[in-house]
Amino acid sequence: MIRNADHLMAEAIRVVAGLYKDGVLEKPKNYSYAFPNLLTFHDAPTVVEQKLFVMYLEHRMRTFQDTFHASPDDAMWYGWSEMQRDLTEIRELAAEMRRNHITATGKSGE
Repeated sequence: MIRNADHLMAEAIRVVAGLYKDGVLEKPKNYSYAFPNLLTFHDAPTVVEQKLFVMYLEHRMRTFQDTFHASPDDAMWYGWSEMQRDLTEIRELAAEMRRNHITATGKSGE
């Protein structure tokens, strides 16, 4: 369960990192790497980054804790299912941001 949850998390991180890489989303200056800094959740400047942080800090943690405490129902409904929903929303937000970026700049960023 944890490995699968981390695969979802990694995909969501890659989606947001792709927005930074392609110039669709400005990477915060205090990030020293090309990926979101999940420890700066309180400074999330955009909705997609806020969604990523909630996915990590709340839903991944619930998946982990409830699996560890042998509570499969809670791990599924309050962790895993919410992570799936977060990832879907992150993908959709990213796609919308890319479309808006193309409209605003005439560049696909890719």
